[in-house]
Formats: sequence, C-alpha cells, structure tokens
Amino acid sequence: MASSSESRTGVPRGRLMALLIGGVIAAAVVVGLAALATQEPAQPQASKPVNRAVSNPLPGQPTIVVPPIAGAPTTPAKLVAWADARRQATPGIEADLRLAAAQVAAGDIAGAQATLRGSSEPGATSALALTQYDAADPAKAIAALAAVVAAAPNDPFVQFSYGEALLWSGQRAAGEKALRSVRDAAPDSFYGVAADDLVHPAMPGGYPPFVLAENAPSSSLAVLKQKAAAAPNDAQAQVNYGAALVAAGQRSTAVDAFDAALAVDPGLVEAKVGKIIASYAKDNPAGSFGQMGPLVRDNPSDPSPRLHLALMLLWLRDTDTARAELRQVAAVDPKSRLGQVAKQLLATI
Repeated sequence: MASSSESRTGVPRGRLMALLIGGVIAAAVVVGLAALATQEPAQPQASKPVNRAVSNPLPGQPTIVVPPIAGAPTTPAKLVAWADARRQATPGIEADLRLAAAQVAAGDIAGAQATLRGSSEPGATSALALTQYDAADPAKAIAALAAVVAAAPNDPFVQFSYGEALLWSGQRAAGEKALRSVRDAAPDSFYGVAADDLVHPAMPGGYPPFVLAENAPSSSLAVLKQKAAAAPNDAQAQVNYGAALVAAGQRSTAVDAFDAALAVDPGLVEAKVGKIIASYAKDNPAGSFGQMGPLVRDNPSDPSPRLHLALMLLWLRDTDTARAELRQVAAVDPKSRLGQVAKQLLATI
C-alpha cells in the first residue's frame, strides 16, 4: 500500500498524473499539467520533507501511509467511520492500517494506538511506532521500526515507514537508502512511487506522462494488451499498449511494449519517445534529457519529442524553458492533437 497526493493520510505525490489512456481528451491532459506547472515547491511540512542537513529533523510526526480508495469520505470524522465499517466487514492488516491512518488524521492518536495494538502484524507494529514518534527524542521509535524491519525485511509498508521516520529524525542519508530499497524492489508499486517521491521532494510526485500523437481507440488496458499480442507486427498497436501502461503506472512493462514497437519499426519516433518517458528516473533525469534532446534535434517537424521534453522540464520545475518548447510545438502543427495540448497548456501556465 502507499499514498497519493490527495490522500490526507498519505504522502503527497503531486497533482499531475492525468491518465492519458485512449479517449482521454487533450483538455483533461492540460488541466492536470497546468496544475503541476503552476504549483510551487512545497514548503516544509509534516507530510513532505524538504532537503535539510542530516542534523535537522523535520517537524511533527511521520504519517501512516495508506493508499487512497475511490469513494472514501473526505472529512476526518466520516473517514474514520467509513474505515471502521470497512474493518468490521473485512478485518485484516490493511483495514487496521487504514482505520489507524484515518484516526491519526482526525487527531485521535490514542484511538489509532488502540486499533494497532489489537494486531500482531509487522505493519501494525510499525504503524504503532509511528504514532509514538517523539520529535524531541525519536530514537525509541526508530529502534522499534528497525527491529520490525529486521523481522520483516520484505514488507514494503514496514520498509517505507522506517525510511520515512529516518527522514523525520534528520537521518536523511539513511532514510533515502531505506526508501530507495523500497523503490528498487518494486518501482511501479504504490510504495515504490511514494518512496521515490520522498527521496526527491523538490520534484513533482509521480513521473512525466506520455501523450499519444493520435487518440487511441477507447479500450481497456486488457483489450489493448490483447490487440498488441494479436498483432505483434503492428508497431502502433504496441505503442498504444505502451501508452496505456504508462498511464496505469506500469512503466517497466511499458518499456517492453515500446521495445516491441521498435523491433517492428526501429525508426518510429513515437516509440522512442515513449520508451524515454517510461524509463524516466528521478535519480538521473539527465539521462532522459540526453536521449530526448537528440530526438528533438533530429526530428524538428515531429511535435512528440519536443512536447515530452517540455513535460520533463516541468518535472525540474523549469517552467520558462518548458513554455518556450511548448510554443514551438504549437507552432509546428497547431491543429494536431499534440499542438492542441501544447496550446492549451500554454494558456494555463
């Protein structure tokens, strides 16, 4: 489990990630991208650390990070009641963590601790340690979390909570190491993405999206997968599938889909762009820029490389340079889908 940007009980992950599957219209893409482009880097707060010296702890307590569920109430009291009802209907560690997270968000630390003490699961023990974290003396909570990590080294919630607490205690190098291990173990998982976001707090949450040059048929991921498998020599079918995978957060699998397209058509620019976007690494954004730059240079009339260069620039919060690139995209082919996306985005950033 992991958090999302809009979940009050989790780690912020930014406001972009418009899901660009099939029939999502360009306007929807622009709204999400504009929210990112106009968003200022977060100020220091309990739910999202900023780069600090190792000796400087963060204020407040690290949170219990749980994934959002569509349809969950937004007010704290209603969220607690909703989570409690779910727990009664379907008991288990996930329900325990979700209820405890809701109780913490509602300010009921004692209630959260009571919820967690009822479980012997490693996740519950870790979450309990988070609720007992004392900013004035975090050593006890850190030690408790380290013990759980030793006992459950493959539990992503446990590992994430430990890394999160280390960051809050001021042990940034150790915290980043723990979080990178979560990310590297499952980079496309909810916790993997949340861990990468915490390691890179100056960047927006998530990763740059991939925008198809033409609207793909409105199909589910499963249908697009079937179409790609049924037509292995259809490069566009592989690209469409890859685009849907990126939108679904399955970036590693998307790389394979774009590779399949390139095996059919090695010169297909859109597949090359898709692979670069799917491979984007926050630890090494220069690697992606080093690949996209030559595509822009060698394909001046193709708007896809330049548009995605602009999107990657937004992940570095370089809005001015991104705007300049978007102007060129809009000028090259203003009536194309990508030209329309660029123009609408320019109007909002």
